[in-house]
Amino acid sequence: MEDFTIERKPSKGRNISLVVYQNGKVVLKHPAKVPKKQLDEFLFEKREWILSKLKQLPKDIPKKLKFENEEKTHIFGNLTTIQLIPKGKCNLSGERIQIPKTKSEKSQIQKGKLVFRDLLLKKIEPMVQTTSFALNTEVAKISIKPMRSLWGSCNSKNQISLNLSLIHCPEQIIEYIILHEIAHTIEHNHSSKFWKIVESQNPNYKIAEKWLKDIGKKYIYYLN
Repeated sequence: MEDFTIERKPSKGRNISLVVYQNGKVVLKHPAKVPKKQLDEFLFEKREWILSKLKQLPKDIPKKLKFENEEKTHIFGNLTTIQLIPKGKCNLSGERIQIPKTKSEKSQIQKGKLVFRDLLLKKIEPMVQTTSFALNTEVAKISIKPMRSLWGSCNSKNQISLNLSLIHCPEQIIEYIILHEIAHTIEHNHSSKFWKIVESQNPNYKIAEKWLKDIGKKYIYYLN
């Protein structure tokens, strides 16, 4: 009956809600104790709304990565072909990346994400050190994980979370996101003072902002 797949996600909230993401994923968020019949009725009522939202989506959003042999993706801004190997270590060389093959589709995706995380962590560590020193501040912790809408975040404890999808972005974009989040360890807002801190290290930061808005929004869906 449905022309789309719905991911049902129990939440701590009190309300039932629907989200249609740019990559076509439809997520139903609901309290855990809501009966299935009530959820089905809610979806039936919202069916036309979902279809209209799906029709409005851009056509050039990348499909979610499955980490299959000869599958293509962007790594640090470069179009790269995935090559699965029987065993051994990951190797990124030129336009190819070698990733060990696993026994199932699920474990292959998990392995691929771990490989990407290690590559991204190795890339950002010197950036974090350099930027923290330049701004005379400290980052308490760095974590990398898939995010559906944010490229990064910084909490009140100066712990920074970065989107795993940064692996797809050019180096100068990654540098900007690092700068943006580390600036938040000084100013936990987007005030004029915050932007002056960013501009002090990257006078052309608006170029990166434009890239993220125009192009980066597509890259965020490879891993979501």
